[in-house]
Amino acid sequence: MTEDVVIPRRGRMELDSIEGNLIMDKGTVSTAQLGGTIHVSGATECKDDCIFESSLTTSELTGRNGDIIVKGDLNVETSIKIRRGRLFVEGSLTAKRMEVDKQVEVDGDLDITDASVGGSIRVRGNSKADRIGVGGSLVVDNDAEIGVIDVGGSVHIRGKTKSRVIDVGGSYTGDGPVEVDSIEVGGTVKINSEVLVGDIDVGGSVKLEGGESTGKIDVGGSFKASRHLVFRNIDAGGSAKISGGKGGDVEVGGSFSSDGDLTFDRIDVGGTVKIYGNASGRLIDVGGTLRVEGDLELTDELDVGGRASIDGTLKSRRVNVGGKVEAYKVEASDEIRTNTLLTQKGAIADYIEISRRGEVEGPLIAKRVTVKNRARVEDIYAEVVELRRGCRANNIYAARIDVERGCRIRGEVKYTDSLSADRNVDFSSPPEKTEKLPPPPI
Repeated sequence: MTEDVVIPRRGRMELDSIEGNLIMDKGTVSTAQLGGTIHVSGATECKDDCIFESSLTTSELTGRNGDIIVKGDLNVETSIKIRRGRLFVEGSLTAKRMEVDKQVEVDGDLDITDASVGGSIRVRGNSKADRIGVGGSLVVDNDAEIGVIDVGGSVHIRGKTKSRVIDVGGSYTGDGPVEVDSIEVGGTVKINSEVLVGDIDVGGSVKLEGGESTGKIDVGGSFKASRHLVFRNIDAGGSAKISGGKGGDVEVGGSFSSDGDLTFDRIDVGGTVKIYGNASGRLIDVGGTLRVEGDLELTDELDVGGRASIDGTLKSRRVNVGGKVEAYKVEASDEIRTNTLLTQKGAIADYIEISRRGEVEGPLIAKRVTVKNRARVEDIYAEVVELRRGCRANNIYAARIDVERGCRIRGEVKYTDSLSADRNVDFSSPPEKTEKLPPPPI
């Protein structure tokens, strides 16, 4: 037979077990034995502030207009619902559902199916849930295994994070390793350990230790990974900085840098790119400048609006640089087009074009070379050479040579087929037709 127990307002009672409901109004309940547990087979109803000086097990817990304090573990078979109040548990909390208007604090572990809290949740132990929704902030001092984290303000998890979805309006901080399918944050993300993540969509900034992203990293502001990163796509409106990695596409509005070797598919950056190591990929398109402290190898194209500086060898199908190219050596299977080309060993391509008033250091080796007006070059080895008006060159070795007026050749000119030169071209030595040309240096 069940019988409800009613504790009068401001009353105090010792209880061990109730076969029925427990109804309290600003009261206190304890057990006769220190460290015991209050067992309520029915529901526990609280009004105003209520205190349980031991652990509590009940089928349902409700409260209104006050705080509920449990000085031990709280085990609820079904649901917790507190209106205009807070919940404090000094032990662990277990329930299927929880709805609290203001605040929840748990000193132990949290194990729940679904939780909705208007203000904040603080868990000092581990947290396990299918879903936690909080209007303000969520803090977990240890590990969190939560299917969906939906928080309007901020989230800070100091241990490991394992989740399907993290959706936060303000900021998310994870101190331990993070494994999640999707992160969507309006403000900032900071993860102080390695990640295994699908998509990252952040309005502000992202800082990671490194790890792997199998989806798209979409950041409105800045992105930074301080260790090796494996990625599929990085899209940052401001800047992106990684510490070496392997991945797919990089699209950045401002600047991009990699502090270590980088393998990629495509880099498209509006401002500057710096890679402190070797780099290999398909394509680079940079509006400003490119700096590589190593070798750069591309299967398709290098397109730079300003200057490209490569400490090692540059290999690409096409090289198109509006300003200056500096490299130990440049090799292009198709063409090289630039204004200034400075190399130690030379440049080799199917076609090389030096634009107006350009400058070249190092030999040019190609099937066809075009040097436009008033440009200065050194040695040329080609099948066809065309020097436009007012150019300067050292030695020219080609099958067919066409030199326009005002050009000056400081070295020797040797050709096997034909030479066409205006009358006012300055040859320091007479051109020579030969059966065999000297081999190029590379």
